[in-house]
Amino acid sequence: MRILPRLFVSLSLAVSFLALTACSPKYDWREMPAADGAVKVTYPARPQADTRDVNVAGHTLPLTFTIAQVDASVFAVGHAKLPDAVLNDPAEMAKVADAFEEVLRANLRGTLRQRRDVTLKQSAADTRKLFRAVEVEVHGAVANSPSWLLGRVYVLGNSLIEIVALGPEAELAPDVAKQFVESVRAE
Repeated sequence: MRILPRLFVSLSLAVSFLALTACSPKYDWREMPAADGAVKVTYPARPQADTRDVNVAGHTLPLTFTIAQVDASVFAVGHAKLPDAVLNDPAEMAKVADAFEEVLRANLRGTLRQRRDVTLKQSAADTRKLFRAVEVEVHGAVANSPSWLLGRVYVLGNSLIEIVALGPEAELAPDVAKQFVESVRAE
């Protein structure tokens, strides 16, 4: 008779544990500073940083990415400080920003489905000028798997900031990608 209550308690604990682990969120959203503190972004997992020099529109820029991964989807914020030669020449600034948008399409060898102007939430204390705020949606492939990305390119003050949600079409839900790219705000 005592075996049955113990078995019931053990099964109840096992079912409770499985229920708790099954309910644990796939996304662990956390707001963090990004782009050397230029903005705050809500990441779906703990991000890692990586910096490398990139050649964009004839300029070599140190580009720092802060990247969080959930399954096969990647959520990233990249930023680069723009040199005076770019900041003081509106045509050159547009050329560099256009090149960053093109890199998003080229990385997927994909098709631009949408490009639109957006806004950036800025606090009243933030006096940096917003020169560009554009959102792009690109569909293509990564390792021959249908994939897509939702990204934004901002030129804010002396920084170019890129926010990207990229993943397999079957995995990355549009509302999750949108939640990430829309979470960015300037302090």
